[in-house]
Amino acid sequence: MTESSNLEHQSPHGELRTAFYNPYDIKRRRRTSRSQFKTLEKAFIENPKPNASTRQQLAQRLSMTPRGIQVWFQNRRAKNK
Repeated sequence: MTESSNLEHQSPHGELRTAFYNPYDIKRRRRTSRSQFKTLEKAFIENPKPNASTRQQLAQRLSMTPRGIQVWFQNRRAKNK
C-alpha cells in the first residue's frame, strides 16, 4: 500500500478526498430502513444497553457504524423514559 492510499479515500460521490477530518463537510442524516429498525428494536428488547462487541456485531449485520448503533440505542433509551 502506498502512502497516498493511506491519506486519501473515495467519497460516496466518487471524488478523491483526504482521510483527515474536515469540519466544513456537511454530514447527512442516515435514516434506518424498516428491516434495520425491526432488528434494532428486537435487540433493544433483549438488552437496552449493549456492550461494544454487541454493537460491532449489529453494525456489521445492518451495514451501519458502531457509533450509529450507539446513538440509536441512546435515543431509544431516552424515548423509553
